Amino acid sequence: MSTFPQDERRALIRALRLLRVDKGGFWGSVAAGAAGLSSSVALAAVSAWLITRASQMPPVLALGVATTSVRFFGVSKALLRYVNRIFSHRVTLYGMSNLRTAVYATLADSPTDVVTSVRRGDLLARTGRDVDSVGDVVVKAVQPGAVAGIVCLVSCLIVGILCPPIGLLLAGCLLISGILAPYLAMRGGRIAEEAQVRDETEISATALTMLDSAAELRVAGRVGAMEDVQEATEQRIFRHRDAAARPQALAIALDTLAMGIAVVGAILIGSRALDAGTLSATALAVCVLTPLAAFEATQGLGEAAIQLVRSAKAAQRILELLDRAQRSEEPEAPAPVAERGLHATDLIIGWPGGPDVAGPFELHVERGSSIAIVGHSGIGKSTLLYTLAGMLRPHAGSVRLDGHEVSTLDRRTVSHTLTLTAEDAHVFETTVLENLRVARPSVTEREAVELLVRAGLGTWLTQLPRGVHTLLGEDAATISGGERRRLLLARALASDAEFLLLDEPGEHLDPETADELIRDLLRAGKNSADPRTIILVTHRLTPLDAADEVIVITRDEGGIAHVSARGTHEELTERLASYAWAAKQE
Repeated sequence: MSTFPQDERRALIRALRLLRVDKGGFWGSVAAGAAGLSSSVALAAVSAWLITRASQMPPVLALGVATTSVRFFGVSKALLRYVNRIFSHRVTLYGMSNLRTAVYATLADSPTDVVTSVRRGDLLARTGRDVDSVGDVVVKAVQPGAVAGIVCLVSCLIVGILCPPIGLLLAGCLLISGILAPYLAMRGGRIAEEAQVRDETEISATALTMLDSAAELRVAGRVGAMEDVQEATEQRIFRHRDAAARPQALAIALDTLAMGIAVVGAILIGSRALDAGTLSATALAVCVLTPLAAFEATQGLGEAAIQLVRSAKAAQRILELLDRAQRSEEPEAPAPVAERGLHATDLIIGWPGGPDVAGPFELHVERGSSIAIVGHSGIGKSTLLYTLAGMLRPHAGSVRLDGHEVSTLDRRTVSHTLTLTAEDAHVFETTVLENLRVARPSVTEREAVELLVRAGLGTWLTQLPRGVHTLLGEDAATISGGERRRLLLARALASDAEFLLLDEPGEHLDPETADELIRDLLRAGKNSADPRTIILVTHRLTPLDAADEVIVITRDEGGIAHVSARGTHEELTERLASYAWAAKQE
């Protein structure tokens, strides 16, 4: 088993480029760290000289410079370490921010199946913990290695000038402590890391399932079973950590042994040199005590080696996700065409890696029209909407927006023409105005007021303490369900997109509020000053008299959903008994 394979090295180098490390800040942290540890070495050396020289009872003035130097190195040691922390943490935090932004930007522009093919717990781990691990490589691996190299070189030069044999011995022991011991620690770290990543991802996925489906698990009596799964996973992590601890413990023992050999060897070699008259007593003290401080630089290299492995594995997982997003088809360059509107031809839909859910569909949506898609729960209405929006790739057939395959268009290009408001679209914990600016950053305060009035929130807006600058709670916990839905409608209207796709805009609302909202939405598309094309999925039939066309989806005997009827609300009420009956039940 290779300790640091080539593919991991390449992945880490690529990830470091995405960090866009501030080179000035990095070398500033290295300089401050090296100066701080060098102060520690100098403090030990000067203290050794001062103690030995003072025992010889020289004039007090002869000790003045050394006494002042001890104070100086003692203070500068702490100060320089503080400066090192400022530089290194600034570099790390900015690097993490750059990497996380790059990951989010790439995923946002990628087809939805890139994200949906990854378990939520795994996706959370890659965008969270893995990004942090890659960012930590600068402050916890690269920088300590550079600092240790500088300090070890300085220490060997100081001791080597006083006594070359002791300098060579110190260099050899520092090589053992700085290379062999970290190598063993790295091997142990790899054992733990490879297994721990799988297990921690499993813990994240299980925890998310328990949080999101707590009520269902409680009703089904499965909470205990899920807790047992978590407990078993945690026990596996502990076992892997124990297995990894053996080589890591050997690395620590080797580091301590190397330091002991350096000190004892310095005493033995220095004593002979003292007897031979080639080394003074004060120089002997410096040669013996300096290694104690010098090994402070290599003691952290074991943890740095483990961090290198951890960061390299994290970089591989992040880049695997990014490469998957970038391997998707090259965005089709839009060009002027005669075919306008949204057209689906022989369309068969389904989730990535899953069976066909519905189809084939033939849809031709012209600009300025309003279409409602109805059908039983779980029949594939939302899947159809996501496919029309280009978020999911068709299993067969095509969806073309103004003559171009929508799933191959650049996401930014699509967003200028088409926008999707999901049933669970997020409302951010910020002001009303900033929530509208999610759709279009240039929305002004006046435009925000007009959009909210169009969405039926005029009265609600006048009751807010700070108008559009009022802060909303997390995920709109401080407003009602109807107000939340209308706020999402206002956000959809705020975008420049001509096609507005909405998934269940009236869900979880009382029938009267839901019907009023859906009618307002369908009519909003007819606004003469700002006409939009509306495609919505709903269970409500009563308000669909405001739609230009209603598409009814049912499932055949083979379990595949298809279009069973289409027409205006009035036409379907007259000729389709099941539709008329369902409308009356509302």
